[in-house]
Amino acid sequence: MSVFSGKLPPLCAKYGRLLNGRSGGVEQILEDASALERIAVALASEEQNNVALTGAAGCGKTAAVRKLAALIEEGRYRRLSGRRVVELNLDLISQDRRKRDLRFKHILDEAERHSIIIYLDEAHRLSESGGPSNLMNTLKPYITSGGISMLISTTSEEFRAYIARDRAMERRFQSIELKEPGRARLLEILEHVARVRYPETLFTKEAIEETARLAALCSPERAEPARSLELLHYEISAAQIELPPQEHAKEITAADARAAAALKMGERGAG
Repeated sequence: MSVFSGKLPPLCAKYGRLLNGRSGGVEQILEDASALERIAVALASEEQNNVALTGAAGCGKTAAVRKLAALIEEGRYRRLSGRRVVELNLDLISQDRRKRDLRFKHILDEAERHSIIIYLDEAHRLSESGGPSNLMNTLKPYITSGGISMLISTTSEEFRAYIARDRAMERRFQSIELKEPGRARLLEILEHVARVRYPETLFTKEAIEETARLAALCSPERAEPARSLELLHYEISAAQIELPPQEHAKEITAADARAAAALKMGERGAG
């Protein structure tokens, strides 16, 4: 049951989306309980109450934020009770560059008044050039004064290059690195997602193992578990492409996984 109600303030609603309560899907298995606890403690801190989630693309940073938002709404962290987590859309904010900085400032003012936790994915984009200023300059006074709590996610390299180089900003952010799951944990994730997302279809143990093995060949630039989950969903699509919409594949075998991976790698080659 929600511990708060009511609409978002207008600018947060227009340029963002509420994450609380949105993580009810199978991706909750991606949670790192230790990381979630550290994030929550940091957000509730009197000092350094901003968190930078770092890690390779696809390791589950946004999934962790969604799970955290759901736990806040469920009342798991009483110190954060009533706080809403809003993910801002930087593309929308930046549509008119002449108004971008002032628009961002008004959004931050609104978030501060309503104790909203702001979440920004790909936060290195705050430093994108756009004339004499960038959004990082607009954000900095709010961060250094402790007026808002913010969650950002980016890769470790981008955090060092765009955020941590400003010592005042670095002092206000607690950096928490999310790591890729080990093989045993990855197989557990794949089995859970397959069972919950596709209950009509049996994924054999061998198919799950082949999916984890082949995903690195299909999407070497991505991290786990994202690349294996992407291949798993692709396998279902490949197996059902000849079936009517109401029918489901009965079983996904290791051979199905290999066939789907070959098809996917063929797409990469064609691209």
